[in-house]
Parts: sequence; C-alpha cells; structure tokens
Amino acid sequence: GTIGKQASANNLIGLLRPYKPVSVGSTLSSAAEQDFTYSGVALKPYNPVQITGSRDISGNLTITWIRRSRLAPGWQDYVDSPLNEASEAYEIDIMNGSSVARTLTGLASPTAGYTAAQQTTDFGSPQSSVTVNVYQLSAIVGRGYAGNASV
Repeated sequence: GTIGKQASANNLIGLLRPYKPVSVGSTLSSAAEQDFTYSGVALKPYNPVQITGSRDISGNLTITWIRRSRLAPGWQDYVDSPLNEASEAYEIDIMNGSSVARTLTGLASPTAGYTAAQQTTDFGSPQSSVTVNVYQLSAIVGRGYAGNASV
C-alpha cells in the first residue's frame, strides 16, 4: 500500500542513486544514466505564516506564528489544519544580517520568547526590531521551509 511505498522512499533520503529517465519514444537501453540524490523535499513542512511579535514594557519579545500543513489547504470550520507530523516542533533563527545570532530550540507550540537579556547578549541592547526565520520541524527531514519576518 501507500504506507509501504512512503517508508521505502524515506529510506532513500540522502542516498545517491543512478536513474535512467525514459521519455515517450525512447527505450531504457538508449537512455543515459543520471545520478540523483533524493532529499525528501516533498516531505519538508511548509513555512509558517503570519509571524508577529509583541514586546512588553521591559523589551522582552514574544514571537507567534501559524503553522501550515501539507494535508489540508486551509483553515476550515474554525479548526486548525492537521499537524502532518509525529509531534509539533519548531526552531527560530534570530538573524544579525545574514548571520545567525541565536537559535531558539525546543519549541513545541507556535510561540517563543526572546528576552531583553538575550537581545543584549546578541546585539548589545534590546532591539526595536529583529529578523527571524521560523521553521517547523519534521522527524524525517528536519527543518522545513523558513517563514521569514521582521518583528
């Protein structure tokens, strides 16, 4: 069934394999062999959206977002999309230009805190705005696509 095929495909992630693409009118013997490494792109979680941030009086930042799912196209009947993963997990990269200043890990819900003290360690003072990349995690392929925002 489909589950067996999916599990088999997951075992191929990261492995270099030769393939022979055969188009209409061609034969397997005439096709040139091409190397391909399956990376599981179709399994990567979609990028989180509606990434927002709010600060308290002390400059502590709370970051929130909405996850998306490959199982359902949208939010219907006021019920979230199915999770599509074994568990809900996220990571956030706090960016300093093109470099990662800090990675927030161990996030099990669509919210994270970035304290004024952490901002001071990373940037020298609390920031009025920071750029973040938010990733939903997959047990099979790791980080999904980045949701990017300035909050």
